[in-house]
Amino acid sequence: MSPFIDRNKNALRPTLARRSFLSSMGVVCASCLGTSLANEIEELPPGVEPSNPRELLYPTPEPSKELFTSESGSFAASYPMLQNVSETSASVSWALNVPSTGWVEWGTTPNLGKIARNSEFGLNPYEENFLSARITGLSPNTTYYYRTATCSFIYRTAYDKTISEPQFSDVYSFKTVGPNVDGVSFAVMNDTHNQVDTVRKHCERHEELGSDIVIWNGDLCHRYFFPLIAKTGIANPCDIPFAAQRPIVFVPGNHDKWGPYAHNLRECLTPWRQSDSRYYSLGHNYAFRLGPIAMITLDTGDTKPDNAVKQQGIASFDPYRELQATWLEHVLSRPDIAEAPYIVAFCHIPIFNPFDEAGIDQSSGLPWKTVEPTSARMWAPILAKHNITLVISAHLHRHSFSEATPERPWPQLLGGGPLAQNATCIHAEGNYEHLTVTAETLFERSVLGTWTFEPRA
Repeated sequence: MSPFIDRNKNALRPTLARRSFLSSMGVVCASCLGTSLANEIEELPPGVEPSNPRELLYPTPEPSKELFTSESGSFAASYPMLQNVSETSASVSWALNVPSTGWVEWGTTPNLGKIARNSEFGLNPYEENFLSARITGLSPNTTYYYRTATCSFIYRTAYDKTISEPQFSDVYSFKTVGPNVDGVSFAVMNDTHNQVDTVRKHCERHEELGSDIVIWNGDLCHRYFFPLIAKTGIANPCDIPFAAQRPIVFVPGNHDKWGPYAHNLRECLTPWRQSDSRYYSLGHNYAFRLGPIAMITLDTGDTKPDNAVKQQGIASFDPYRELQATWLEHVLSRPDIAEAPYIVAFCHIPIFNPFDEAGIDQSSGLPWKTVEPTSARMWAPILAKHNITLVISAHLHRHSFSEATPERPWPQLLGGGPLAQNATCIHAEGNYEHLTVTAETLFERSVLGTWTFEPRA
């Protein structure tokens, strides 16, 4: 057993007691929601009728014993999540079971040799829920190896502490992105809403496809009342190292803005580092080249206006969207993006309503907004101006594809989810001659459509 677990059981009790208190407070608060709870239930996925609404709205899944326990039975961290892979850097995060410190060892061979720590103000990290580290100084289109190291750690006094021996993950590899490579691929999953079977099916399909990168296009979980939801719903949703070598790109959905822990989700899903200080706060807006494809992500925010009664003064999405519009114009003019044969943009809430065009009755099964109007007003003209190839969105839990029109010169593809009957997998392969995008039903693997795009003029 770990010396931390064996020798300091009493030292754990304040932390566990505090967690128990917070959990009980969460239950009390949920029981006080009254009619607002009923209003939130209206926004559950179509077909979901919970017998215990509070259980669905505030899930508290238990950590996997296999994931959070080593072979010796002592504490261990979760599998790592590889994120923010650019031409010169990458970040890694991993979930914890007890307060810990840690680092990432990395190198150009499996022998590693270099260390990355998330140190601030002279202090190495000491965290309760997640550790992360950013690896810098990398080269484009290059393979690197890494592993995480975690030490459970407890303070008693300033100079009286106990730290365990490091526990290491397996050694994993990844490849940095860049423009000078042909034959690349990506996959998209969306609206998973804590549905473990759906996430597992996505991970299985991504493994079969061998996708270079995965876009997780919003509503990863239903809401975030406790850190444990992010630990089990994002970091370890299906008991496999699904994002240890195939990096994920997080595109926030409206549900990813809900709950107290949504304010700290950056512990798990580490922000992108903008090169321009004017856009430093845009940590979920990515712009990078995956071979011939320029990848752009946008954060549509929540569905309700900032001044809505339900927001209760906690939302400020309009200024955030406005800053993204300035950023979007900036990055689409950047030479490496502007010269890309294809530009694919991702945003969770559609900025074009396909059901209006198709004449579909939205009064049944779609009780939420079908489009984010502020984003549409500010971003759509910029996307049109720069002749982007495709917008991929989600949110409506239904698949659809809308061809480009003279008024909207970019097509829009929507992924469905989260339940088996609606869940879809979108995947694409591209080279300098053409980009092929396919949408299929996730569970049955029936092809819903395949679209081929020529390089931009």
